[in-house]
Amino acid sequence: MPEVKILRDGDRSGAANMSRDLEMLARTGEDGVARLRLYGWRRPTLSLGYGQDAAKFDAARLRSLGVDLVRRPTGGRAVLHQHEVTYAFTALQENLTGDVRSSYLRIAQALVAALLALGVPVDLAGDPGSSQADANCFAQPSWYEIEAGGRKLLGSAQVRRQGVVLQHGALPLTLDYELWADVFGAEDRAAYALGMRSRAVGLWEAAGREVPKRAVRDALSAAFRDWWTGSEQGV
Repeated sequence: MPEVKILRDGDRSGAANMSRDLEMLARTGEDGVARLRLYGWRRPTLSLGYGQDAAKFDAARLRSLGVDLVRRPTGGRAVLHQHEVTYAFTALQENLTGDVRSSYLRIAQALVAALLALGVPVDLAGDPGSSQADANCFAQPSWYEIEAGGRKLLGSAQVRRQGVVLQHGALPLTLDYELWADVFGAEDRAAYALGMRSRAVGLWEAAGREVPKRAVRDALSAAFRDWWTGSEQGV
């Protein structure tokens, strides 16, 4: 199987990032080549899941907070992108056999390998239960998302179009818990921030040190390359 193509991108606007993810999905559909894009965000940006109700968020209020708003092509709940490394992975669905949940598990193998290579002890989340009331994606992990010390570290979302899988996800380096409280309009800002701190964690805190973005991107690139070209994982 051909090696996954690695694309290291810069910081872009929310609209540009989502557009480039969709362009990558289309290219994989044309040539069958799996791709991994690693990128960042020019400004703090709240991304909404494809079917999420935008009426819950006041765009003008978000702008007053210095936060942009964009809709993802994937599902799930809202994510505040800020200080993070974001990945987007595309592959033909026939090369990621199984349903959505099983493909999450397969891709999680590469994500876990990258984090372990960085010295971060992580686990995969199990059954998230039925509580989905919070519009905040990082309020609770979903199936096979990645936790560190029982707190969500990396969240992902997926879409499938014309036989191609696009999965992208956010790996925060640090989390501004107070800004999350402001974005989600918490009545008790301090309590919401404290609750977020108990449920979500950034990479630097989980690692116990500041990890350069370049090192994170190197680890993700190597892990996806090894996973995709492995004798069992990439077929």
